[in-house]
Amino acid sequence: MGYMEGIMSKITIKEVAKRANVSTATVSRVLNNNYPVSDEARKEVLKAASELNYKPNGVARSLKKNKTNLIGIIVADISNPFFMSVARGVESVVSEEYNLILSSTDESPDKEVKLLNMMLEKKVDGIVIASSNIDSSAIKSIIASGIKLVLIDRKVDDVTLDYIANDNFNGSFLLTESLIKKGHKDIAIVNGCLNVTTAIERFNGYRAAMNKYGLKIDKDFILQGNYSASIAFVETRNLIRKGKLPTALLSANNSMTEGIMKALKSEKVRIPEDISLVSFGEITNQEFIEPKITCIKQNPFLMGQKAGEVILDKLNGKSKEDNFKEVVLINEFCEGNSIKSLI
Repeated sequence: MGYMEGIMSKITIKEVAKRANVSTATVSRVLNNNYPVSDEARKEVLKAASELNYKPNGVARSLKKNKTNLIGIIVADISNPFFMSVARGVESVVSEEYNLILSSTDESPDKEVKLLNMMLEKKVDGIVIASSNIDSSAIKSIIASGIKLVLIDRKVDDVTLDYIANDNFNGSFLLTESLIKKGHKDIAIVNGCLNVTTAIERFNGYRAAMNKYGLKIDKDFILQGNYSASIAFVETRNLIRKGKLPTALLSANNSMTEGIMKALKSEKVRIPEDISLVSFGEITNQEFIEPKITCIKQNPFLMGQKAGEVILDKLNGKSKEDNFKEVVLINEFCEGNSIKSLI
């Protein structure tokens, strides 16, 4: 191989993207003839590739023709035991045929787009994703590339895909109702990220229960925890320090519940003597903690297994391209001793 040929072979897809002023995902779609790509973008990419004398290497060409035996898993928070259990569930089903690439968006829509582009560049065969982005444009690009995709835990607007999730609305409704039936009227909620469907559905379940029993929702009792233990800690502490304490609090996920409990302890607010607490999702080591928190117990491992089965069927041609499944898992209501009866 000559010197100039060696230099030219080192040109990367990122350099082509920079020259054409487009994303690497757009370059990949053009070079692999995947749609949709505008005529103008296609022209600029081909022009840049020609000017740089870009040539895909042998590995890239083989990947274009063959499977990579890779499945990407993109979750919202890799530190949350819920999502780690989902990943283990997927792995238990697909590990004989596929290797996994596990990534976390940290609830950032921008990071999610970058991760999707990375998966596209690696030419994964499929992606299982708990999206942090209600905007569907990045997901649509993945669909257009031909990569099989399954949504877990959260829906995405304006796309029809296989979807595995919990019954968020009814779970939140039941938790709120359990408080109301014990005489609670001033019930606060610590919401998740309201740009994702799980948080919206759980808030709607809380609101529906309050409305059913004719209870007013105090706007000061609607806290934004963003599915973060640290943010939930600060929000709860601030609420306590304002001196306007609800009789009960609903946490919209397990991570936030831990932050809430830490805040209550730091402010010397007792559960359930001073405030009742319920949680959508079981906290870590709940069986060893007192009081035991009344919660909706999810089954993330089963969610992962179902997602693994669905994506395997897609990849192996056992499921038609336009035949999409929506699987809603039934939650388990687990009564603890974290609710004080006011009746």
